[in-house]
Amino acid sequence: MAGVKNNRRAQYTQQVIQTTVLSLLETKPINMISVTAVCAQADVNRTTFYRYYTDIYQCVETIEKTFVDSLEPIEGRTPTQALEHLLNAFYQDEKLSHLVFVEGKTKLLARMQALMLQAGPQPPMIDDYQGAYIGAGLQSIMKKWVKDGMPETPKTLTKIIIDTILAKDLDDLRHVVL
Repeated sequence: MAGVKNNRRAQYTQQVIQTTVLSLLETKPINMISVTAVCAQADVNRTTFYRYYTDIYQCVETIEKTFVDSLEPIEGRTPTQALEHLLNAFYQDEKLSHLVFVEGKTKLLARMQALMLQAGPQPPMIDDYQGAYIGAGLQSIMKKWVKDGMPETPKTLTKIIIDTILAKDLDDLRHVVL
């Protein structure tokens, strides 16, 4: 249907623009990507770009929202199951993972954290400092995973993260340090 904003041609054009932005983010920071560069690589004109997005940042926000909206519900899952589910989603979308964990110019981590909080029973009370420590550690592990090319499966990485959070296998080091 001509003139319908969400027709197949419009969806295809938006997908081409988004794919181009993700490709450019592999080599440039988001603030160094111009609409002109996106349009040239995507083979669309600027008017077409601006029909769908006000700028590159809004395009990235749309990519993030589409990703979050595409996730299966995680309600009722344990935190471990929810974490593995999210890691699987990142594992299947390497370019988006690069944007989130290597580029770091995204709000997706905050959205993912909100999803994790909705995922069924929560661990025992964790104070703000512990939560900040665990969150930073989780992000660092995931960033390393993505930078290294995601060599572990999401299931294996979930186990590594849980073991790290619980300080498993660190008992031997405690008496050496203390």
